[in-house]
Amino acid sequence: MQNPVDPAIVEELHRKFVDFRRAYDENGMTAKEFERFGATARTLRTFIGSYMELVACVRDFMLPDPDKK
Repeated sequence: MQNPVDPAIVEELHRKFVDFRRAYDENGMTAKEFERFGATARTLRTFIGSYMELVACVRDFMLPDPDKK
């Protein structure tokens, strides 16, 4: 974060990838589009999945499954 990315690299990414432009440009997408943007959706799904795993661990600690010995 301390070292800026070479502008030539940013320009090449900007030129080649629509999704890079959408994510990089300040007005590249609306808030509604951002919610469904691939990287955003994957990140949210990962966080939600991790949360659900934590909830399952807490549930199993608080109320062990009687069918599992």
